[in-house]
Amino acid sequence: MLLRGRIGLINAPCGIGKSIAVLTAYLMARKAGLSGLEAKLMVLTRTKAQLEIYVREIRRIREALGIWLKAAVFASRQDMCPLKLDAENLAKVGYKDFLRACKQMRSRTGALCPYYEATYGERLRLKASARAAVRKALEMGATLPGELVPICRDLGVCAYEVVKNVARKADMLVGNYNYLLLTPVREAILWRFRADIYELNCVIDEAHNIDEWAIKVMSDELSSYSFRRAEKEAEEFDVQDRGLMAFMAEKVDEMGQETYKLHGLDHERLVDPDILSDMVMDKLGLTGQRALRHFLKYLEEEGDRIRLERAEKNQAPISFLGRCASFLMDFFARRGREFAHYSKAYEFRDEVRGRLGVRCLDPSMTASVLNELRSAILMSGTLWNPDYYVEVLGLDRERVDFLSVPSPFPRDNRLLLVDKAVTTKYELRSEEEFNNIARRLEALVRAVGGRVAAYFPSYDIMEAIARRLSLGIPILVEQRDTRVEDVLSFMRGHETCLLLGVARGKVSEGIDISAGGRGLLSGVIIVGLPYPKKTGLQEALTAYFEEKFGRRGWHYANTIPCLNALAQAAGRLRRSELDRGVVIIMDKRADGRFKRFLPRDWRADMVASDELNVLTALIRDFMADSRCH
Repeated sequence: MLLRGRIGLINAPCGIGKSIAVLTAYLMARKAGLSGLEAKLMVLTRTKAQLEIYVREIRRIREALGIWLKAAVFASRQDMCPLKLDAENLAKVGYKDFLRACKQMRSRTGALCPYYEATYGERLRLKASARAAVRKALEMGATLPGELVPICRDLGVCAYEVVKNVARKADMLVGNYNYLLLTPVREAILWRFRADIYELNCVIDEAHNIDEWAIKVMSDELSSYSFRRAEKEAEEFDVQDRGLMAFMAEKVDEMGQETYKLHGLDHERLVDPDILSDMVMDKLGLTGQRALRHFLKYLEEEGDRIRLERAEKNQAPISFLGRCASFLMDFFARRGREFAHYSKAYEFRDEVRGRLGVRCLDPSMTASVLNELRSAILMSGTLWNPDYYVEVLGLDRERVDFLSVPSPFPRDNRLLLVDKAVTTKYELRSEEEFNNIARRLEALVRAVGGRVAAYFPSYDIMEAIARRLSLGIPILVEQRDTRVEDVLSFMRGHETCLLLGVARGKVSEGIDISAGGRGLLSGVIIVGLPYPKKTGLQEALTAYFEEKFGRRGWHYANTIPCLNALAQAAGRLRRSELDRGVVIIMDKRADGRFKRFLPRDWRADMVASDELNVLTALIRDFMADSRCH
């Protein structure tokens, strides 16, 4: 694929070493004739943990084979900021505020960043200390951001700018998906990398996430709280916002409360942006979208002034006014069938408040850039449906090859069960059903023993079941602010325990629950099929996909995300060929029509029953055999 300039979709099981395999393929392609600019490689990951895997493998290649790969390893500009370590006021600044403040502090007007100033001299030439940092990074071959930042801090230079200059002499660039999907970021980095996009080879890890990421870079959401803070900020800094922020705070809360009355919390209800923009223009006394954009641009620039003033006073360089103005510009500008605008309700200090958002519905708006690459490899353990990725990402089908790698793990080491007595199907949810799920979940967890992870379709369902459990073992319930490190510490600290998490959450994918190369889990239980929540936004996505893809639209919008979440959760179980364990799907639908969408080995291995004693007996026999192994 690399040599022939193809786009490869590779489905390969979790835990088999996809990272080192693709790096090996890259080295083989270079040896076979890939050279010059066409030998440049970009590796994109979703999480910092995956980024670390590639750095580790690059170092192993050097140690084992003596092959010296030079890589420029990027985290976000905010994560690599040495000034953030010195200034407490930067520690809690939001990402968008940080980027705008950083840009101002590099513009040589007002408060200046000492690290940036020490990095460049006249005509943006590196100063001696920055050149020393670049040499150090190149000597190390591949340097984690957490390793490079202290080095640059000691030398007094900007770590992000140092990595940009490392890219000039690097073979590889490693970072997150934004380095490809965001046009300004891509163009700035490729210029440093000395490669045009059509010369570049790209590897996208955990590629089942690329569609969602492509949507998020064109989406945004803001709360009424932000507008209220912006109102106070306008008064404090004497900005004539004509009452816009107070109006928006009231209107967003009003829409949120209406949404709450109709649907409850965390439900996206569609709203008409034209109606809201007419109300805003009437409030401001403006005529036409052009006048509105001009006014919002003025408020955005005032936000930049506020950030700069706060930075000069050693305060956090944030501006709610600037952030809200930027949001409204995007909210009103992003129109057409590719976007959906919505209101939702959330709880804040025991009060129902509102949030306003705009969501992109079409991943191909940003992901189609993949067609411009010389070659691309998209790989994941759950690329079960290649047609979905070709169509939804807008890939050139003539250039696409698909490879499915069979699992090297013995199938006898996994017991795959379906509990047909329960379901989380929306229409059948009830107190009685939740009681039944909790009772059966307790029995299944006891039968498995050891460490078990149970994943749910939503926080609401997880919390409803968690309240009903009485197991007498340590239980960790995932919260929205749960840290991966805490989960691993919990699992490694208890030989018998239960982790409750949410499918598509931070503890169900991209997390390696292992120690010493062996998986820690004895079982994974997936409670209900993790279909996306039925909201106005999900209905808009389904309608858009049905319009674009016909009969496949509903399947693409609903079944594919469910399958990915299911597979990723199950993938937490086995991390090596020696691991044995149980995967249980607690939903009768898994043994119905849904079953035909599962891989062939899943369909062949699944055992379904609605008799709890049958399921627990199968588990105990399997676990007894596991102990013999």
